[in-house]
Amino acid sequence: MKRYISVLLVIGVAFANSISVSPDTLSVSLPLGGSTNENITITNHNDFDVTLDISFFEYTTRSSNTNSIQAEIYEPVASELIREDEPDIQHLNEDGDWVNAIRCATPSDDESVLQLVQSAIENHRYDRQTSRNMVNVQVAWHVLYNSNNQGNISQSMIDDQIEVLNDAYAPYDIFFTLVSVDYTMNNDWFGDMDQYESAYKSQLNIDPVHHLNIYTGNMPGLLGWSYMPYSWPESHYMHGVCLLYSSLPGGTAVPYNLGDTATHEVGHYLGLLHTFENGCSPNNDYVADTPQEDDGNNIYSCNNTDTCPNDIGMDPVHNFMTYTDDVCLNQFSSGQGERMNDMIVTYRPGLLENPVSPNWVYSSSTSIMISANDSFDLEVTFDSEDQIGGQYSAMVYLEELSMDTTVMVPAYMNVEGVSGLSLSFESLVDTLYPNEFTNNFLEMTNTGTDQMTYEFTYDVDWVMVYGGDGILDTGESQFVTFNINSLFMAPGTYEGEVTLNTNVGSMVFTVTMIVIEYVSTEGETVPLIFSVSDNYPNPFNPSTRFSISLPDPTDVKATIFDLNGRAVRTLANGSLAAGKYDLEWNGRNDQGSSLAGGVYILQVLAGRFTHNQKMILLK
Repeated sequence: MKRYISVLLVIGVAFANSISVSPDTLSVSLPLGGSTNENITITNHNDFDVTLDISFFEYTTRSSNTNSIQAEIYEPVASELIREDEPDIQHLNEDGDWVNAIRCATPSDDESVLQLVQSAIENHRYDRQTSRNMVNVQVAWHVLYNSNNQGNISQSMIDDQIEVLNDAYAPYDIFFTLVSVDYTMNNDWFGDMDQYESAYKSQLNIDPVHHLNIYTGNMPGLLGWSYMPYSWPESHYMHGVCLLYSSLPGGTAVPYNLGDTATHEVGHYLGLLHTFENGCSPNNDYVADTPQEDDGNNIYSCNNTDTCPNDIGMDPVHNFMTYTDDVCLNQFSSGQGERMNDMIVTYRPGLLENPVSPNWVYSSSTSIMISANDSFDLEVTFDSEDQIGGQYSAMVYLEELSMDTTVMVPAYMNVEGVSGLSLSFESLVDTLYPNEFTNNFLEMTNTGTDQMTYEFTYDVDWVMVYGGDGILDTGESQFVTFNINSLFMAPGTYEGEVTLNTNVGSMVFTVTMIVIEYVSTEGETVPLIFSVSDNYPNPFNPSTRFSISLPDPTDVKATIFDLNGRAVRTLANGSLAAGKYDLEWNGRNDQGSSLAGGVYILQVLAGRFTHNQKMILLK
């Protein structure tokens, strides 16, 4: 991954006319689970052979976080924030002596702030439709040390710490790339990082919008601290993580020298609270799958305790966001992974602008050689497997390193459909006579693992969608009504589109209305096609009506079934002449008894035609 970052630093240095591509942009549209191959023809106009390295990087656009809140903007004297707690742990120093210290000095927020934050990230869940399969957290590392060379940690310790972070966060599609390391000798800054925090951060920070700035040095009585994503504006220099230099892997701060102080503080940087936040209260840490944990001495113990017995689960003593020793910490929960990604979308969207290698566009070739004055067809694969509906964008880089030349080809993929959603229909064709209306009931079931928000939008004056916005929990179903009317419509065929937007993709329903007129045969009006109208009213109580249109004489059977498949009422059973027939059902069975409220199925069999529709009886 470091190689890719070095590539990014030289992009734009040269843009040689001696290498051309066709087409200059790739763009495809695929259904969910689809794939296709496209070719880029690369032509070498030089009188010598060239070798091109091929790489892909994904990009996404920033979402507007209009609902995000910011705490008061100020430049704190850090000691006023973090020394209000008493020491709660002990660790070894370089001399082998035990030192009293505070495990984590990240400031706590009021419950009112936490509730506002929760509301903000829930409002931005739709923005998680971003075309991003991973988040690249670019790390700018700042080493503070003194004139005695104390704190002058090695590059290998920093590399080991980055590896520890990637091991912890990779399961949640968050990874860390070290892009820079700088060393600053300053006795004051090194000797008391909390007191001089504003001074060194204001001078050393690198683009906090796109970088996690990590600062290491000495902090008497502390292991580390961070600020929450909403504590400052996204671009404020105070963002970042501060660490005791000896807490890194291989450091001397036993038993906190395996690198998980950084794991813990980066968790705060990405919006996680302590697992014991708010104790045994219902909100706890605002993550449903981390059991509640009382804020007592138990938070330092790796023993199997249950300090909140009224909540399901034992204390999360192995969770990175509690206070146990590094050797005990080894996990985040799935809910914490979701919360971090929600926080990134809402408060740190700049991290989403950092390039990552996409899994939806790629080539089997990583390097190609093109002969002098020759061309090569590079095959590029687009694959929407495991993606969600929406727009995806990436860049194909073709680099000739010896010539310091980079040619870039934008690649776009539009994925049509909504993942984790079962629909009773995806297009609609309805036939009406002039000045009629029908109701078509779309059943939506959330078959995914996440809560789904949805909204239907359309600009068709003969379509109305009722119940067209809401929330679907996992396994839940909802009915949405497509009302189609032919009021003042002349006979003909009309087409329109209704768009379903969700937090996991979008899709377009094609709606077609065919308006027909009756024809007269020997003085009688005969329908042109077989059709069954929607029953009206629906839902109903005590009765509902519908009509059957027959273009030819045929045997007709109209039966009402319950959801168990039992026939409860026969409304028609026999041969009928061509024409239109009105039928009524009064909510009773064949024995005349009233039926319970609920959903019933009307089935009409007419020759080779079969029609089924739902009727809702209210009680």
